[in-house]
Amino acid sequence: MKDIDLVKRFQNGEEQAFDELVKKHYSTTHNLLVRLSGNSMDADDLCQETFIRVYRSLRKFKAQSQFSTWLYRIAVNVANSHHRKEKVRQLLSFGNDPETMAVDEPTEPRELDPEMWDAIHNLPQKQKMVLTLRIFQELSFKVVASILDMSENSAKVNYHHAIQRLKKRLGEKE
Repeated sequence: MKDIDLVKRFQNGEEQAFDELVKKHYSTTHNLLVRLSGNSMDADDLCQETFIRVYRSLRKFKAQSQFSTWLYRIAVNVANSHHRKEKVRQLLSFGNDPETMAVDEPTEPRELDPEMWDAIHNLPQKQKMVLTLRIFQELSFKVVASILDMSENSAKVNYHHAIQRLKKRLGEKE
């Protein structure tokens, strides 16, 4: 069943349609959030928060974009909010928090060597989001730009800078 049909069913009071949307999009949303957060534990929480926000806003969804684009935008906003809170928490803990020292290796649908994953995780947030949406979610620059609320050209520039940073950090290894 198409997303828009499920959305309309939900908007007409059929709660089960939301469950179907979650089942259909949970895996890809979770994978996106693993890549943006850097670990599966945070991604679990962020995915839950994403779908809570979707549930609260779905009655107002006007289908001006595809449901998946709208969903990814919410997921990216949730990840950004988490990233900002995490920065503040680390700043306030002066880096001595044992939880921030623990490394939870992300589970990737595509195999990446640890050095590559580390390099991606250490990109500036906007570049990491563009790269993740473009490569791992296989979205066009137009859709990436829509999700991140930026121009298509800005998405391309951020992608280019991300690739250049990765090449520099990894010494142009393939």
